[in-house]
Amino acid sequence: MGRNRQRTHFGRTMKTAGSTLPLSPHAQRGECAPCAEQVQIDCHENEVPAFAAADIDRLYGHLYCSPRYFEMAGALAGASCYVARCDGKVVAVLPYRRTRDEVSVVSEYLTLDAAEIERFCRHMFSRYPSVRRVTFPKVHANLDALELPRHAMVCSEDMVVPLPETVKDYENAVGKNMRRNIKRYSSALLKAFPTYRYELHLERDISEQDVRDIIALSCMRMRSKNIVPRFDDTEIDWIAAFARTSGIVGLARIDGKVCAGAIGFRIGDSYFMHVIAHHPQYNDYSLGILCYYHTICEGIARGGKRFHLLQGRYGYKYRLLAQRRDIHHLDIYRSRLAVLASLAHIARKEARGRLWLTKQWLLHDLEHKEGRGYRLLARAVNFLRRAKRSKGAME
Repeated sequence: MGRNRQRTHFGRTMKTAGSTLPLSPHAQRGECAPCAEQVQIDCHENEVPAFAAADIDRLYGHLYCSPRYFEMAGALAGASCYVARCDGKVVAVLPYRRTRDEVSVVSEYLTLDAAEIERFCRHMFSRYPSVRRVTFPKVHANLDALELPRHAMVCSEDMVVPLPETVKDYENAVGKNMRRNIKRYSSALLKAFPTYRYELHLERDISEQDVRDIIALSCMRMRSKNIVPRFDDTEIDWIAAFARTSGIVGLARIDGKVCAGAIGFRIGDSYFMHVIAHHPQYNDYSLGILCYYHTICEGIARGGKRFHLLQGRYGYKYRLLAQRRDIHHLDIYRSRLAVLASLAHIARKEARGRLWLTKQWLLHDLEHKEGRGYRLLARAVNFLRRAKRSKGAME
């Protein structure tokens, strides 16, 4: 599995919290260590203060942890909130829930430095003596810099395109083959369908009906692959409303009708692709790639720094210059004794994590392996995937 093998992490020096606790604030590592003496920590029990939403977006800049994301808005209800300030400035906001022996961070897909993770965990262990484990369900972090005992498994990924200064820079970076393919796909569409047009709309200029049409195409495509569509009325209404305040929507039209589209959102200087779909009738024209490409270029033109293509380590995302950020499920333990008392929990999580990694390897990494055995296995996997999709299409 190449570089995907090393996925499980226990602290290299499985020390107790007492033996690793720095004797001075300067012993901690990370961005905030130099001002550790000025860090003020407040915990708001059973509430997330109103000011936290703006700070969460500013600090972490990710759709999935933003209080404006519909799933996160529900998850925050009734949660407690940790707020750290360095010289009066908010440097961390971590909503959390607590049971008798565990604190679980509510926010997901946030990037944290090791110093802030350990500061948060040590504060939780001090504040709640019965807690033996602090859990970050989905976090991006440098695990090697952590000192407290831990167990982590890769549980997802975030495919991120770093955006250059200009669209021309991006066109040059994707390479000659991609540029040629984009031109070829567009020319083929115009030749076959002279009324083909691609449009981009922002925020208040976005039509709710166009948003709903794109979602309908996504549901149609999922069903054609024998996948139950993920969208419910709550999410659809949220997408339509949020697009009007923070959205970027690309539309492909033929004869005036939406035949493909992409719905993304902007938080800070980052864009996030949330929905992308095209009508199966146009499978031969690579409309999906065109939607990605044009929307990314618009994000560059608008001054974005990153375009998150989110989950799914598909080959076309790499061709669009996405870089994979591994997302971990991370458990931090009070002590080595707490680790030993949690071995059954760790074993269950390890099994689920290994199963997920194996699935990702079969679906995405296997096809890039050399050797007759790998090729035969890849053919078998592709056959099963086609059979599943054919069954869905017939139904």
